Amino acid sequence: MSSNQPYYLPKREALAFLVVASLLVAGLQNAFYQMSTPTLDALRYVDYALNVHDHGVFGFSGKYRDKAPAPRYQNSPLYPALLAFTVWLDPDLEAKLNCSILNVSSTEKTCAGNFNSIVAVQDGLVIGALMCLWLTTMLLYNRSPIAWIACALALASTKPLFFANHLLTEILILFFFAALMLALVLALKHGVRRCWPIIGIIIGLMVLTRPEYVYLAYFFILIGIFIAVIHGSKRVYLSLILFVVAYSAVVGPWVARNHHHFGHFAVTGGYSDIIISQRVAYNRMSLREWAVAFVYWLPGHGEALTAKLFPGSDYSKLGTEPGSYYFTDSVTLYEQGMAAVGGDRDRLTGHLIRSEILNAPMRHGLTSIPLAWRGILAGKYLAVPGAPCLMILLIASMRNRDWTFPALTLPALVMAGLYAAVSVSIPRYNVYLIYHYATAVAWVLVNLVDRKRIIT
Repeated sequence: MSSNQPYYLPKREALAFLVVASLLVAGLQNAFYQMSTPTLDALRYVDYALNVHDHGVFGFSGKYRDKAPAPRYQNSPLYPALLAFTVWLDPDLEAKLNCSILNVSSTEKTCAGNFNSIVAVQDGLVIGALMCLWLTTMLLYNRSPIAWIACALALASTKPLFFANHLLTEILILFFFAALMLALVLALKHGVRRCWPIIGIIIGLMVLTRPEYVYLAYFFILIGIFIAVIHGSKRVYLSLILFVVAYSAVVGPWVARNHHHFGHFAVTGGYSDIIISQRVAYNRMSLREWAVAFVYWLPGHGEALTAKLFPGSDYSKLGTEPGSYYFTDSVTLYEQGMAAVGGDRDRLTGHLIRSEILNAPMRHGLTSIPLAWRGILAGKYLAVPGAPCLMILLIASMRNRDWTFPALTLPALVMAGLYAAVSVSIPRYNVYLIYHYATAVAWVLVNLVDRKRIIT
């Protein structure tokens, strides 16, 4: 796929973009955004971060913060490490984060102060992601309008700054995915072989942010082996080896740590059974629910539109209310599974996979289709023009035998399929699709303008 094409990037324009992006992010942040109060998952990351900072232990304490906790590995470590690093930069932040944990059940805003230091770090990640997207689109198409419009659309989706103002892993994933796209363009389109270990490092960091990206690493390795066997090229073998070595250097120490403490060579452990039970609950959807799900999970107004078009019995279990598949059926499946394995939770995930997926693969596969639909509609309203424009760009690229953009889309599609197969596939899991949608819409718009000029 590499064509070893020479590339040129206008340095002044790149610098201008960096300045404009920085000013826009700062302006939008000050005018429209404010760090949200940590809740749910965010509180877990805060807890881990404070223990890393205070005790040098990746563990969970809750309200009992007077001593070092036992080591844990239910979550990946990188985002808590980022928060711990921010606390090290801004010592005043520690008291604010501690207050958030200790007053989690309080209905009053008792914690004074702000989270400006975290916002500044996460806004910096947004700027870095936009810079990577601009460079990627310039390397792909060498058209400034496409690059600028794509970045404007990605920012206008509101997702980058939304996650910059939440203590969630998505802000790191947004940055790493943009960096991955840039490294892939350099490696595939321009033959920069030194990018393969960089890609290994990026995916390793993604795994240390969210554990499911280990399957993306496996996908890259399998594709690399396939291409190496087909072509028999020493360069491909060398690139694959460099990728694996770099990836292992990033993930290996954490996996070794987990084996030392828990006896498992794993990135995380302890909650896959819950995720699988939530997912397989949707395998009980009726045919009518299956069809209505495509409307119900439309971005923005899908639920309201469904309420106007269909009776409540066709969609009531698709939401997140009591009685839904997510809250009620999944708990029932979990409890039945625990009874089936004699209360041995270590066996529960395997039991659920065998009984609910392998015993009914067709049903599971069919149910994954509307869940994949739900997952790919990331970026809310950007997905409305973005999804059809993405299809247009993919078809146009393949017709022109330019496989670079389809290759850039493949990691996102692999993860979207994985999320639909093993989770409830909410759109924020696939939030990085805003880059693909923005690029596709920008490409279509610029080409439409070009054709109009030719006609007139």
